[in-house]
Amino acid sequence: MEGEREGENTSPMRLTIIPVAHVSKKSAELVHKTILEENPEVVGLELCRERLASLSARERRGMDIRTAISHPTSAFLYLAQQALGKFWRITPGSEMVAALRAAALSNKPVLLLDRPIRLTARELEKIPLGEKLGMLFWDIPLGRKKGVKLEHLMDPAALRPLLSSMKEKFPKSYEVFVESRNRYMLAMLLKRNPQSAVIVVGAAHSEGIKELAEQSGAKMEITIKRY
Repeated sequence: MEGEREGENTSPMRLTIIPVAHVSKKSAELVHKTILEENPEVVGLELCRERLASLSARERRGMDIRTAISHPTSAFLYLAQQALGKFWRITPGSEMVAALRAAALSNKPVLLLDRPIRLTARELEKIPLGEKLGMLFWDIPLGRKKGVKLEHLMDPAALRPLLSSMKEKFPKSYEVFVESRNRYMLAMLLKRNPQSAVIVVGAAHSEGIKELAEQSGAKMEITIKRY
């Protein structure tokens, strides 16, 4: 893995953001194709070292279950993702595996962008109990039975109303799960400062990262990949 060194390049960074749904086969296919076609200097992933380790068959179950037992909100998110993955016949995390394979094929370093999961778990303690319970029973319109196509989960524009609702109903949860991680991931990318990068992040993060990048004053040419 590429170390967290500061880059020295002064030209605008060419940044391609691939918004993914973590249970989508199309996400995995687009990730693999884009990395091979664009041949970036680095590939950035919405992963930390712990989550990368959890992708292995031997470690995945133990890591996720330990986290779920410790944190009810994580339990809900974990179980929901597993259920969606089974329903849509795609393994959660497959788009990250596709990115790792494409990076290896093209001999590109991988930059782990996300905040360590232990730090996110610590932040969960600051979320009021009422918000945690509210999120557990929040009626999010997902799944074919409710008429929502899985592709909508990969469209940042389609997610705006949902994110806006989450921010209004669960402000602390939104800060922990979305805003603070957007800031962390962008900071990691700017610290590395490559000439070009393809980053693979959940669709809920793509527009937020783009907006923060534009506000940062850093010289960047940003494209959000569309399906």
